[in-house]
Amino acid sequence: MNLTLSGLRARLNRLDEGTILRISEHDYERLFGINHFAAARVAQFAKEHNCLTVPGTDAVYFRKQFDDPAIRPKPVDLDPHQGRDL
Repeated sequence: MNLTLSGLRARLNRLDEGTILRISEHDYERLFGINHFAAARVAQFAKEHNCLTVPGTDAVYFRKQFDDPAIRPKPVDLDPHQGRDL
């Protein structure tokens, strides 16, 4: 069964804060397209549902944001000199 926009909308509306929903690359391409406007369309769609999108290798992930800014996780500042050896 293929995911529809109304089905995705309903799933995003039911997500709890901080929860992640994965949709397949196939559904992403079918719903939003595969041109350079697709990322903007999916980002706007996600924003309308208080979510962020993160592209993956074979999927796109939607993460429900926190309504209360006081409990939102802080963005991580990555120090380019920490972590992996280059």
